[in-house]
Amino acid sequence: MWRPQPHVLRGYALLADGERGALVGQDGHVTWLCVPRWHHEPVFATLVGGRGSYQVAPVDTWSVWSGSYEPGTLIWRGRWTTSDSAVECWDALALPGDEHTAVLLRRIVTTDAPVRMAVALTPRAGFTDRGMTDLGRRNGTWTARLGSLYLRWTGAPDAVVHGADDQLGLIVDVPAGQHHDLVLEMSDQPVGQDPPRPDLLWRATRTRWQARVPAFADTLAPRDTRHAYAVLRGLTSATGGMVAAATTSLPERQNGGGNYDYRYAWIRDQAWVGQAIATHGPHSLVTDAVE
Repeated sequence: MWRPQPHVLRGYALLADGERGALVGQDGHVTWLCVPRWHHEPVFATLVGGRGSYQVAPVDTWSVWSGSYEPGTLIWRGRWTTSDSAVECWDALALPGDEHTAVLLRRIVTTDAPVRMAVALTPRAGFTDRGMTDLGRRNGTWTARLGSLYLRWTGAPDAVVHGADDQLGLIVDVPAGQHHDLVLEMSDQPVGQDPPRPDLLWRATRTRWQARVPAFADTLAPRDTRHAYAVLRGLTSATGGMVAAATTSLPERQNGGGNYDYRYAWIRDQAWVGQAIATHGPHSLVTDAVE
């Protein structure tokens, strides 16, 4: 179901919750996400030619793509205008971010016409061909193991397994003016027994963004300043460390053993951020930088 697109970084949206970050492309395809945290191996890595994918996109390939962030957040609203309708897919990593568990929210939202959407989930364990094991469905919820990770996927009760890649795929028909939620949980610990409630997750995520990101109404460019702050907040862990280099952790050279590229929090970079933010006010990111 995946339609490849050129890898131009400006065509990707960043989702982040402080403990990890994901990239979403124009085709509704999550091309990069490391779990459980920034420095661990990816479950989606097609951005750099690896394996693993998660796509939500219109079945109608004749579409024009656009999108934007909800102000002051890293909640992305991708939008497609097709030949006879318009549809959005809202994407976010749920807040508050937990260092053990990534919760990826995807909400398909229609306007004045029904839409048929293609959904395909094919996670991989790092830069390998190892897919899901112990895959099963109970009460409409899918569970599986991915290496040492635990997975749970809700909102796709009619998904079927395709091919040798163990791809879970389905077609979702969303009536006009309605929405459909997909929630993917991935953790290095067993997930809870109760399936997630999407409305509560979305509400908590928006509330947390509103509480964390100032309005900056008294600056020369409030929208840009606010968005820059939201990005920095998304790159800052609950421990206060801010990711300075969210790289791919690919080996630096062939057969080089464990000499991996870095994904570190640099004190120097965080000090610069702290000084910049302190010029406006004593915001929480300044406290994180000082700590």
